[in-house]
Amino acid sequence: MRTWLAVLLLCTLCVSLSFNIYLWVSLKQHNDKAYEIEASYEHRLEDNAKHKSGLNVGSKAVPISDPRSSDFRTDFPTDISGANTASNEIKGQGFSSSQLDQDQLSELTALLNNGQYALLATELTKYLKNDPLNESLLLLEAELIELTKPLPTAIVHYYDLAELPLSNKTLTFIDTKIATLYQQAQTQLSQDEQWELVARLNEPLYQRIPDAKHYTLNLAEAYAYQQKLTLMEDVLAALPLNDRDANIIRNKAYEIRDIANADTTPNNSELTPTGAEDARYQTRVDLERIGDQYRLEAKALNQKATMILDTGASTTAISSRLFARLGRMRNLTFIGNFNIRTASGTIEAPLVQIPRFYFAGYEFNDVSAIVLPENALPDSDGLLGMNVLGQFDFAIMPQSSELILTERHE
Repeated sequence: MRTWLAVLLLCTLCVSLSFNIYLWVSLKQHNDKAYEIEASYEHRLEDNAKHKSGLNVGSKAVPISDPRSSDFRTDFPTDISGANTASNEIKGQGFSSSQLDQDQLSELTALLNNGQYALLATELTKYLKNDPLNESLLLLEAELIELTKPLPTAIVHYYDLAELPLSNKTLTFIDTKIATLYQQAQTQLSQDEQWELVARLNEPLYQRIPDAKHYTLNLAEAYAYQQKLTLMEDVLAALPLNDRDANIIRNKAYEIRDIANADTTPNNSELTPTGAEDARYQTRVDLERIGDQYRLEAKALNQKATMILDTGASTTAISSRLFARLGRMRNLTFIGNFNIRTASGTIEAPLVQIPRFYFAGYEFNDVSAIVLPENALPDSDGLLGMNVLGQFDFAIMPQSSELILTERHE
């Protein structure tokens, strides 16, 4: 009996031991397989991390340089029209770029040069959706905005671009572009005493870059000449109270106010210059009266133009027809688009610079002119404004239909 019990106990122990060995082997195989899966997953994660931090070259990952570092370069040429042919790779963000085919870029540039702005805007939106940091596309889009939107909007857009992780070369190009566009417009408008447009140019830039002193001073000066003294003081409040440049503008503004309050001279156009001495500097211009308008002959470059005499217009304007005859941008300098007040309301129109303008036997250089749509000037080639007339003392003689110009003594 005891023998049988011993045999039974031994068999039970053998079976239990075999079962335990089986369980241990099965568990080990399961763990090994799980480890292989985990190792494979970790290996893929490591590969993805390498891909995000660099471009795969052979079996090594080469890190992408910081786009703002001096080691990061993207050379791109620009053509004479300013249309950019920048690098076709997206830089920064740690992602490899998709290539923009050179033929595609040439086609987009051709749309810009041919004035197909709406189609170009659609195509750029499509391409930039896939390549949001492609420098070629971004600069092409900026030039499109420059040609189709108000100049202050275009300059602010360039400032926005400068905050993107772009190459040093592109950032330098953008800085130069901002300076060129702004200075060209500021100089031309100030020279023509277009203070309302000077204010419109500087207002968005002052808000965008409030610490830029030149925007502050130029905006305050524009308000000063318009006698918007409260706005002028609000702007100058950003500068120290004893700032020399700010005080020069203040003094000028209040001097203008005092002179205006003391001046009892009749309106300029109502004056009739007299005296032998004045006659030496007088020029008489024949006027054609049509309704309540006076018209006269002038010449822009080599194109004769019939202009409406408009003493209420701060700047000269030309029709889109005359603009086309003058060769558009081939012969004129494009300053930028501005919102312009007209008799029928505010419109957006380009401001251009005419290299040579002839009127009453005088030659004027670099005359700014607004290009108005055809329906705004249906029966004439433009308006002769105060940026030309204001260089003379003048009088309109209704009885003889003459304009008398008197040269101002230096």
